[in-house]
Amino acid sequence: MKTKKSKPNKIWIMILVLVMCIAGGFAGYFLSGHFKQKTVSVDTRRTAQPSTDTDLQNSGDGQVSNSRLSEVGQSNNEQQVVAEVYKAFARFYGEVDAHTVQLLLINTDFNYKEFEIGDGFISSLNLSEGEIIEIEFKKPQDGGNPKIVSIKKPDKVTLKGKFVGLADNNFAEFVFDSKHIVFQISNVADKIAYLAENTDVEVTFKTNPQSSQSNPVVEDVKPLR
Repeated sequence: MKTKKSKPNKIWIMILVLVMCIAGGFAGYFLSGHFKQKTVSVDTRRTAQPSTDTDLQNSGDGQVSNSRLSEVGQSNNEQQVVAEVYKAFARFYGEVDAHTVQLLLINTDFNYKEFEIGDGFISSLNLSEGEIIEIEFKKPQDGGNPKIVSIKKPDKVTLKGKFVGLADNNFAEFVFDSKHIVFQISNVADKIAYLAENTDVEVTFKTNPQSSQSNPVVEDVKPLR
């Protein structure tokens, strides 16, 4: 009798266990899906964060690059002004001080009279007052005196200019680039006698060999046609 009653109980117990297993399986499935979804969500947020950092870093690099470009542009705009070098012939009239000389320009529109000069220029050439020299100089950038960068003592000088007229039988006036110069013409008096005033000419002259302080001497003169 006890044996017959225990059989249905076992069946119900087995059914209950089976139901619990099935319910546990469904619960495990849903829980597994939930945790998987949560894990993916967390991973997504974690991978998104470095992207933001990279953007910030790129933005910072861009700012540095722009700053450097700005500095380069500013450097290019602040170009130094290079002084031009001019050539001219002149007469030497002495030293003002150890670094300044006085000259009379012959063939240029500039009216500079005092020039800066480096040490040893004058002593190396042994210049005397009135001697003709050839110079290269830079114009002043700040209102000061022009600076001589090269100086030579030529034997002769040939320039194109204009014959203004005779001063007397031994002297004549010529003009070169607005500079009026009186020369001694004793050696070419016969050639100049036939020149009309304001004739374009080519004149070869030199420092007066008798006295450098006297008027330069014309060695040749040619009319330009």
